[in-house]
Amino acid sequence: MSENIFKHNQAEQEWNYYWANKNKKGNMLYDTIAVFYRKHIIKSTLNRFIKKTFAPGAILLHAGCGGGQVDTDAIHYARVTALDISQLALDRYQALNGSYAQTLKGSIFEISLPDNSVDGVYNLGVMEHFTEEEISAILREFYRVLKPRGRVLLFWPPEFGLSVSFMKIVNFILNNILKKNIKLHPDEVTRIQSKKHGQKMLEKDGFVMVDYYFGIKDAFTHVVLTAEKGALDR
Repeated sequence: MSENIFKHNQAEQEWNYYWANKNKKGNMLYDTIAVFYRKHIIKSTLNRFIKKTFAPGAILLHAGCGGGQVDTDAIHYARVTALDISQLALDRYQALNGSYAQTLKGSIFEISLPDNSVDGVYNLGVMEHFTEEEISAILREFYRVLKPRGRVLLFWPPEFGLSVSFMKIVNFILNNILKKNIKLHPDEVTRIQSKKHGQKMLEKDGFVMVDYYFGIKDAFTHVVLTAEKGALDR
């Protein structure tokens, strides 16, 4: 088995485990808070940035779509294809959003779409789960599927975000004090450290940053990075 296939299978198993165990007793409080946040805070922020970044009817790829709670408005504004490595996540997405969006099972490292085929790529809370080397490979794949001057819209937790601080406290209480040995989500290994940090990662793979936001609109949870496909010669 090649290293890439092994990593793909490992990631698929980890995310399937995450989705299969969301309703277990130890995770229910966290999930209740997360659902409230996604429905009432992040969705409106995503809607605002999608309308700011993409034209109505744009062909968009949600690369790492999860269960699709934040997409219930976006799928009526744009032509969304929802990509995830977990079939359990895609099942949830389709049950919630029906035929308003297409679903596509696969890895963000190898997206089964043609070159220059989408107007935009977006995701929320995905990039931080990868190393900078892996992020570079992901961005190159986004670059490939984007049309000329296509854009990426990335909601990316920073090290200084409120949710990161909150989760550190929750994890400490659950696992260090209560000894529950509960893992609420896969590891976050690359959070945004600064605007310069985000810009450097994007520019390395041919993107030009056009917007950087961190503020009250999503309760200081994500940095929102918008970048445009440049003229990188491959």
